[in-house]
Amino acid sequence: SIEGFNRLTAFATGAAGGYAFTNPDVDNVYDLFPLHKPPPYAFLNTYKVKEEDARSFEQSWKELAKWNQRQEGYLFTKFLKADPRDSGYGNREYDYIHIEQWTTGDAQRRATLRTGYSERAEEVSGKQLATPMMFSIVVDDTPTKV
Repeated sequence: SIEGFNRLTAFATGAAGGYAFTNPDVDNVYDLFPLHKPPPYAFLNTYKVKEEDARSFEQSWKELAKWNQRQEGYLFTKFLKADPRDSGYGNREYDYIHIEQWTTGDAQRRATLRTGYSERAEEVSGKQLATPMMFSIVVDDTPTKV
């Protein structure tokens, strides 16, 4: 009967909604208080590169950045190079700094486990000075749209 169908539909909808709100996971979190969101996570890498390898390193790094842009949870990347006009340029510890921002640390971890990441990262990681470190944002004065 139609009454039985209506009751079954209401019960199934209520059960699914109740389950979703009482059992959230990392990929399925509902903002009850949307103004209080957890800060994004930044990963910091430093690289030392020989002058003759700089161009190929930058190209390999750009390929890795393009790949990351297609991953879930990716926000942005900043890739900084030491400036030769600086007085301390001759005594620099590293040539490049790479700052990558993700919505969660798990999003970055999942991206590194996907097929295709290791091939792109191998070309870049040989110049890496240390294991990437994860930081959470404390202050961010980047202008935002309201």
